[in-house]
Amino acid sequence: MNTIKTHEAKGHTKLLTVLYVEDEYEIREKMVKILEMLYASVFVAKDGEEGLNIYHNNRTRIDLIIADITMPHMDGLEMIEEIRRDDPEIQAIIITAHNEPEYFVKAINTGIDNFIVKPVEMQQLMNVLSKSAKNVKIKKEHQNYANNLEMMLAEKKEQLEQSYMYDSLTGCFKKEKLDQIVQQQPDHALILCNIDNFDSINSTYGYEIGDRILFMFAEYLQQHIDSSNTLYRVASDEFVIFCDTSCNDDPICPVESLYQGIQSYIFKIEDILISLTCTIGIASSPNALVKAHAAMKEARQIGKNRYHVFKDDSDFIARQKNNIEWMRKIRLALDEDRIVPYYQPIVDNATQKILKYEALARIIEDGKPISPEHFIEPAKLVGLLPSITHVMMEKSYQMFADKSESFSINITEEDLQNGNLLSFMTRLSEKYAIEPNRVTLEILENISANGTNESIKQLQKFSQMGYLIAIDDFGSDKSNFYRIHSMHVDIIKIDSAYIKDIDCNKTSEMIVKTIISLAQAMGIPTVAEFVYSKAIYEKVKSMGIDYSQGYYFGEPIPLGHKEIDFTKWRTG
Repeated sequence: MNTIKTHEAKGHTKLLTVLYVEDEYEIREKMVKILEMLYASVFVAKDGEEGLNIYHNNRTRIDLIIADITMPHMDGLEMIEEIRRDDPEIQAIIITAHNEPEYFVKAINTGIDNFIVKPVEMQQLMNVLSKSAKNVKIKKEHQNYANNLEMMLAEKKEQLEQSYMYDSLTGCFKKEKLDQIVQQQPDHALILCNIDNFDSINSTYGYEIGDRILFMFAEYLQQHIDSSNTLYRVASDEFVIFCDTSCNDDPICPVESLYQGIQSYIFKIEDILISLTCTIGIASSPNALVKAHAAMKEARQIGKNRYHVFKDDSDFIARQKNNIEWMRKIRLALDEDRIVPYYQPIVDNATQKILKYEALARIIEDGKPISPEHFIEPAKLVGLLPSITHVMMEKSYQMFADKSESFSINITEEDLQNGNLLSFMTRLSEKYAIEPNRVTLEILENISANGTNESIKQLQKFSQMGYLIAIDDFGSDKSNFYRIHSMHVDIIKIDSAYIKDIDCNKTSEMIVKTIISLAQAMGIPTVAEFVYSKAIYEKVKSMGIDYSQGYYFGEPIPLGHKEIDFTKWRTG
């Protein structure tokens, strides 16, 4: 029976090390023999003082303490209290006699894990040692788990720091690291290199080749920048060189050689040879990254493959701020129903009778109308042009529902790409009982110049349904003569740039004559825009232009909900 219990206990104790402290020689010798059968190692002391010294010399090895209470120099409880100052979790067993109640109470208050009562019985001893060994094992497992977890967390932390700071593709520092450095080194300049047309490499050769090119490009930059400068990858095809201007205040010096070097370098991957160009923005602190990006964008407006130094009076930044402000204003105007049509007559030059009215968008702000040149471009950037067009159409259809006059509305490529313009106008036509032939769609230059084939097909569908198609601002730099034929154009509106000085500018007159000749040969009537005086009117009339529009006949005005006041305009 005892042998079985001893074997069972040894299954728990055999890997542990015990410190046994007993002052009585005979008891100590007997107990040591038992403990040596059970434990991997046994340290033995004859009093608390010696036991404490042994512990301090072997603290990392000792798993369990077994100690008598009453001993000379230092008793067992005092020794355990000292040891637990170093390791509060260490397992401790006290051997006590029945006639020591005061020590027994003190042991309980000290938090002793278990007791062995003298005289020691083998069954009790095995039970206590087995239980304590299990507790030690659990503690070790928990500690190992905690250590492993701590190690894993440390590794993960290091990996996260690496992924946070370093770009896995190129090995460059990432933008997050750049953000730290610019705070630590306030005197600096940034050279931002944006690879031109990098999308074409991905779409032509695939992303794997594109990634290899990025790696090689980063490697090229690393090899050709000053050792005191640092390279960062801040976007997919965008790199930043950090220059500490506390020791070198001229960041432009390395740019010229870098710029020229990139143009002449050939990146080779197997049998693929690729030349790259960059558009580069340069700026100094503070806010150097924002400024460098603005400088790069400003350079791009002129053309790619160049570099530009940021200036505090940058027109680009002013335009960007204006656009952002107008984006907010446009959304608010839509929400508050402050986008309204202003109408301007288009007059027959032969009869001086009003042919139709053009609906022109205005935003009402503080009771005053704001013209489209302020908000059309921001509306385009934020994708709100179709919303504005829908408002203009709804209100114009409603205005002319009980009238006989016709009207025209401007539409853009974005309106056609939105995909629902045709169905929307069909619903309006049915709702307000207005036939398509009373509505003219004025096509802005971006459609007539470079609209998609799908947009052209939509316009052809509008034409087949009876809507009239007019090309607006014809003669501008984006006009496309071929599109006149493909879009089945009904009206050509001549750009105001040639009309406003046609009475005194021979070049304008010659250009307009050419447009008129083309239109007459194709049987398409023409409209002169920006007719602001009698002299201009007489001139365009004498040249054979069919219709006129401009302040000479009337400025754009808002109309009443139901009534049009024709007396506000100059007509025959």
